[in-house]
Amino acid sequence: MAGKYGAKKALGQAGRAITSSNVLARPGKPPSALYVDRGVIVLNKPPGLVSQGSLNTKSAGPSRARSELHFVIDGLRRKYGVESDPFPVHRLDKGTTGALILARTISLARELSQQFRTHAVEKTYLALVRGGAKTFPTKEGLISGALSFENGRVRIGAETEPGSKPARTAWEVLASSDVAPLSLLRLHLHTGLKHQLRVHMAHVLKAPVLGDGFYGSAVPAEQILARSRVPADRLFLHSSSISFWRYRREGPRKRFRLTVTAPLPADFTVICRDMRMQLPEDAVRGGVFVDGVRIEGEEIPDVEGRWLGEPSSS
Repeated sequence: MAGKYGAKKALGQAGRAITSSNVLARPGKPPSALYVDRGVIVLNKPPGLVSQGSLNTKSAGPSRARSELHFVIDGLRRKYGVESDPFPVHRLDKGTTGALILARTISLARELSQQFRTHAVEKTYLALVRGGAKTFPTKEGLISGALSFENGRVRIGAETEPGSKPARTAWEVLASSDVAPLSLLRLHLHTGLKHQLRVHMAHVLKAPVLGDGFYGSAVPAEQILARSRVPADRLFLHSSSISFWRYRREGPRKRFRLTVTAPLPADFTVICRDMRMQLPEDAVRGGVFVDGVRIEGEEIPDVEGRWLGEPSSS
């Protein structure tokens, strides 16, 4: 899930450049660039990749220096002329897939961190959750409350509890399977606390994210396994789209909203197909949007931006 960082932290934890010393990827398909412009790069993060934070260089082993993301970023630097390693301005949990923003310069890192801090960035997730249509009292709602943090775990807490923080998640049921207890939800993240979406799904809606063995059961229901192959150690939570402000260099309307939608991973779409749940077209295709309008195969000259992504094959 995305976390937010203040502008001052752009030079610290949130602004630490991503290099082979603080990113570790598991073997598999490396992250691909979805969108690039003169100030930002948006990646389509695969599952199992640590997107932010430091690792112990003594214990990580020699393979860490050859992490796939390190080579991807090396390639991005050469291809797009990035003078230094890109800076992360938010994070996604290790198991979460989808849109991840990197700033190409420290000044953009500060600007985007400020947008996260003031909630100007809009984040939408798609999740496969364990529960059928009868699990949900309505088709949509807003979860508003507090989360408490203790010994690495997150739980629902009281707003008056010391150390608790307010958390808000809007949710909408897009589809429910008629052959297994599984539903597809769209989640709008209004705050960006650790494990917020996972805790809200498991403990408020009583519908844990498929594959979440920390807050639910890692073993899917028999009805699910009977109809589809669910990879082990796989969390089906996807950062579907991220929207933020960008600025033109000239003109009467310099500010515009840029939205990047990351195509769903192939295994996510296959499970939805097997469970007879229809997916939104934009979620499968991905794309880039300016003020809500899809840009089809065009560059965005105002920021020298271009879409590079392709839908996942299934």
